[in-house]
Amino acid sequence: MTGARRRWLFVAVGVIAAVALVLAWSTLQTERRAGGTRPVPSTTPLAEQGSGGGALTPPSNALGAPVPEPEPQSDPGSGDSPIAPWWQRVPPVEGDLLPIDRGITGHVRIEDDPDLGLFISFDHFQVWSPNQHLSTVRVVLSNGIVVGEQRGFWADRGQAVDVGSIPIDTAEQSLSITTPEVLPDDVRALVIRDPDTGEVIGGASLIPTD
Repeated sequence: MTGARRRWLFVAVGVIAAVALVLAWSTLQTERRAGGTRPVPSTTPLAEQGSGGGALTPPSNALGAPVPEPEPQSDPGSGDSPIAPWWQRVPPVEGDLLPIDRGITGHVRIEDDPDLGLFISFDHFQVWSPNQHLSTVRVVLSNGIVVGEQRGFWADRGQAVDVGSIPIDTAEQSLSITTPEVLPDDVRALVIRDPDTGEVIGGASLIPTD
């Protein structure tokens, strides 16, 4: 082999080696770039991620201020609830007794005590009746009102509950209501009746008070 051919052979081998080196370097850079764009798994818990995979942010109004959490609803069984029964929601109530079919005077008050429960107190209570054998009267709570000034009229609406009896010769006394859940949905009056004839002796409209 002549010297010229050896030189051309060395040059060809060098060119091939250089091309191979360039290809290898280009492939390595491509793999590095591809590896750098792989998605990194989120460390945010799924419960805190939005629909796009990002972390959820608290709701805010148009000015960016956080929207307050809604207040918890009141327990229906508590006195603070608007759907609680009358005896938990309204008392204390009170009113003055007016004669209806017979003579009666006095002041009544209904209140719900944490220790005593629901009870009615009678002050200056007195009954006049032609029935000489009358010793007790029946106490009725009603959704119908009692109207009048010197003499009353009871507008019976068909929802009246007899809650017990009291003596007519005791001016200051009280009556416990043991089953308040049977009372009308809206108690507006207390009525006194003759236990023998059912006659309405008198009654009082009940007004909420402090």
